[in-house]
Amino acid sequence: MTTLLVDKLGTSLEQQIDVTITERIHVAAFIPYIYVYNSPAGTFTFELIKSSVTIFSQSFTVADIKTSLGTTNNYVHSFYPIIPTSLVQMTSGIYTVKISSSGYAATESSYLGWIRQHENIQNGLEYVPTSDRQNPLAIRIKTYKRE
Repeated sequence: MTTLLVDKLGTSLEQQIDVTITERIHVAAFIPYIYVYNSPAGTFTFELIKSSVTIFSQSFTVADIKTSLGTTNNYVHSFYPIIPTSLVQMTSGIYTVKISSSGYAATESSYLGWIRQHENIQNGLEYVPTSDRQNPLAIRIKTYKRE
């Protein structure tokens, strides 16, 4: 049996990622592993930040998540693709990925969360987690293939 370790969104959740590439990449989608419990109201914003500057920002709602996944269920956990409407480029360096909220209040009976994941083939860790709570927030970054 697998157990999901979910960080419940309050005002915001964020983590740093270290991008170690030698050339610039073009992002096709940011795909955080989201947990929805009982369709909380509000608007959520995903941001990509480098050196305190927001490089990318896009808002979404729980209805957007459900439409994207083709479900009407009030309980959802899935990688949710956030597809930029304009070109987003990344180079090597430290970035912050962040999800924040507006018009939302987490309760025990309705909230949005971000799932932590130990085995993440795309994002390597520079440390060995000593507990599940130290696992990173799960996110995939899909890039356009170079020809």
